[in-house]
Order: sequence, then C-alpha cells, then structure tokens
Amino acid sequence: MELAEALHTIDLLRGHIEALEVQLAARDATIQQMTNELILLRFERDRQVRARFGDSSEKVDPQELTLPGIDLSGHNDNAVAEPAAPPPPEKKRKKGSGSKRRPRLQVDPACVTKKHVTLEPTRTACRCCGEDMVVIGEETSSVTERIPPHYEETITHRPKYACNRCRQGGVVIAPAPEPIVTGAGGVGLSLAADIAVMHYADHLPFHRLAGIFLREGLRIDRSTLGRVAQRVALALQRIVEAMREELLRGNGVVGIDGTHLKIFASKRCQRRTVYVLHGDGHVVFVALKSANALAIFEGFETFQGVVACDAATVHTGEHSQKLGLLVALCNAHGRRNFFDARATDTRRANHALAFFQEVARAEQRWRELEAAERQRRREEELAPRFKEFHAWLRAERPSLVPRSPMAQAFDYALSHWSGLTLFLRDGRVPWTNNESERLLRHLVVGRKAWVYRGSFEGAELGCVLWSLMMSCRLHGIDPRRYLLDTLAALSETPTRRVLELTPKAYAARLRDAREQAARNGATEDAA
Repeated sequence: MELAEALHTIDLLRGHIEALEVQLAARDATIQQMTNELILLRFERDRQVRARFGDSSEKVDPQELTLPGIDLSGHNDNAVAEPAAPPPPEKKRKKGSGSKRRPRLQVDPACVTKKHVTLEPTRTACRCCGEDMVVIGEETSSVTERIPPHYEETITHRPKYACNRCRQGGVVIAPAPEPIVTGAGGVGLSLAADIAVMHYADHLPFHRLAGIFLREGLRIDRSTLGRVAQRVALALQRIVEAMREELLRGNGVVGIDGTHLKIFASKRCQRRTVYVLHGDGHVVFVALKSANALAIFEGFETFQGVVACDAATVHTGEHSQKLGLLVALCNAHGRRNFFDARATDTRRANHALAFFQEVARAEQRWRELEAAERQRRREEELAPRFKEFHAWLRAERPSLVPRSPMAQAFDYALSHWSGLTLFLRDGRVPWTNNESERLLRHLVVGRKAWVYRGSFEGAELGCVLWSLMMSCRLHGIDPRRYLLDTLAALSETPTRRVLELTPKAYAARLRDAREQAARNGATEDAA
C-alpha cells in the first residue's frame, strides 16, 4: 500500500515538473520575443535619431570582423581575413638628432614684410684690456605679428573743361571709369572678393562680418554685405553655367547628391533642395524648386557617361531609365544598412562589414593608379570576392526573418547588385559616392551661417559662389585671388571663351606658370 502511494506521488511530481517546464519554456519564448521587440525598437529609435541629427561614426573594431567562411585577404585563396596589425608606436625624436620638424609658424613670403632689428650690447669694450671688441657672429630669433588690414579709399576726380571765349565748344571731360562689378556704392573689387570668400567659403554670417569690419575701422551694414555678394554672384553666374554645360557634354563620371535648404517666407519657411554635380575638375551646386527626377536630371538628355549616386528612387526610377543613364550606386550605403542592423544580427553584420572593409583597403591602395590599371586590378582581385559575397547573400537570405533590419540590408544589396558592382567594369567610377556627401558637407556645416536664404533666387546665386569656392578647394587655389583675377578679366572675356575663367582653367594656368618659372630658373643656373 505504501509503495503504491509512493509511486502515485512520484507520478504527480513528474506531472508537476512537466507543467513547470512548459511554463518555463513559455516564459523563455516570451522573454525572447520581448528581447527581439526591444532590439527592433532600439533600431527604429536609432534610425529616427540619425534621420533627425545625422549619421554618427560607423567605425567598427577590426578584431570583431574576423570571420571564417569567406576569403577576403585578396592574396591567398585559402586564407581567412586577418585584421590589420596595429601600427608600431611612433618613437619620440631626440633633441639634436638632426631630424626635420615642421615649423610651428610658416608664412608665405609673398604675404609678409620682414623687419630686421639689431640689439647692441651696452658695453663693447673688453673688461680686461679696454680694447674694442669685434663681431664674431650673431644669434637670431624671430616673431610673427599680425597687423590688421588697412583700407584704401580711391577718389576719382574728372575735371570738366569748357571754352571761356566762344562758349560754343561744349564741355570736355575724361571718360568715366568702368563700373565696378559689385554695384554697391563705394565697395571696391578686393573688398567684394573678401566678403564673398568669408561668407561662402569660411561660413561667416553677415552680422559677424559686419563686426569684424567694424573692429578694423569700417562700418558696413548687413544689407550692403548681402547686396555685394549678390552682385558678385550675378557677375560670375555665366562661368558656373558654362561649367555645368561642359560637365554634362562629356562622357565621364558625374557624382550627384542633394541636401535641403530653407527659404525664408512670411508664414512658413519653404524647404528646397540643393544638388551637387561634380566631375572632370568641376563642382556645380544647383538649387531646385522641386526635388523630382525631372528637375534633378535636367540637362542630362545628351549625357553619355556614368552617374554616381545612391539608390534613391528618384535616381533609379523610370525617368533615368528613359534617359538611358548608366547609374553606378554607392557601396557605402549598402554597407551602412549592415552596420545599422548589427544590433539585431551581429554575426551576419560582421561578415558583411569585413567584406566591405577589405574592399575599402584595396581601393585605398589603388587610388593613385590610372583608370585602366585600376580596372584591371578590380577585375582580377575584387570581382571574385563580390561573386562569393553575392552567393553568400543568396544562401543566407531565406533564413532571415521577413522585414527585419538584416533582411532589409540583404534585400537592398541583392536588388541593386548591378549598380553596386558597376565600378568593377569601369576604372573611372568610384566604389562609393562619399565625395558628393563631402561636398554637400560644406553646405550642411555652414547652415548656421546662412540659416535662411531670403528667396529662391538668393539660393540660386548662393549656389554660384558655393560652386566656385568648392572648385577652388578641389584644385588647391586661393579663392580670393581667383575672384580678384576673374572679376577683373570678365569685361574683356567674350562668352565663347568663358571656360577660360573656370577654376580648372585658372589652376592649369598657375601650374604652367610655375613650370615655366622653374625651367627659366634651371636655365639661368646652367648659364
């Protein structure tokens, strides 16, 4: 009897344990489901934060990207991608070792006036015998001072002459000087160039410019500053139009991307889009009233080259296909999707990030190569890697949860695979469109300087000077000197030769002048 009761009790306990195990399994499933929901909510929160405040750094520890299963080394078909070894610590230079050090102050000789000061000792007679001492050497030291700029006012006098006898010959007067391009009262050419450069290249708003000029002794109101910048842009507008026409007439690679700009309006500020087009030594900003495909690709009807952009629908939609544009998509955007989904699926994300890391390292090594050689390297080394990566994407996609962040990253790469791999077949095409985003960064960083444009026409004129400032930066030339020389040459340059005034042509002339001066110097030395 006791044995039967004991067996019955054991069966009851087993049933109770099984029931508890079922409850624990349900609890674990609920915890896992809530964890997944929390991960997705965090992902959506981070996406909203990026959309509002911009992207943060996308750096990943290289140690986390070492994954087996795919060869990413580019050298051994059986090797596994190894993280880059950390650079050796830099050794401190010893004093007196003779190593060259970059000077703390380095002033352009053409911009500095040297003043020599000699300090004599109070006593130059020998304390022992009383004889006058002789100079056996000297010690020198230098300091650099900044003298605030001075202003020069040019007053033009034109005497009037008339005959005092017959009084019939009329009045004789010297011809009036050519009108200054600024058209703003007494603002001269160099002052107008400074205003344009300080506002559109250095991001200084007009109220700060007025304060700077006031400290230097010049009182000028903000409305005059805006009017001067407007007149300078109007004078240079045909140069930027010629740059855009030449850019779209060719068959090279044109990178495009856009950002928003606010236009001041009475009730509500208007949001407009500014697009950048760059390539062949030109950078052109264009203000658009409507960011649709018709406005973005205006002028591309005869373009025969490659458009480098992201995979936005406005870039890859029906209009670009109707124009027959060859669109190369940005791999950095494809990589970003895997980086964003890293919290939801670390293993697959690290696998993809390791692949893109190796592609970036290869492109960094080939950056200085000619287009033909770069294309050959890409076809030999990167094309097989992309083929393996594509096979991995297709094999892993069925096992992903539908509409999850990782599934969206896979779908983006698979659906745009042709555009993402176009650069493998053309050595001129960059593998990312980051250059366009870096150019647009100039506008984004300067939004606090030009919070609003007063009108859409003001935004169009702003694009003229932004285009010239960034083109000067591209070619490494001084924008102020370029504006001075170009504004002075505008009246003597016909429209058919306006391309001779672009920053690209200006930089070529400076380069030729330096080479000619170097040859002349070598000839004089040989003589």
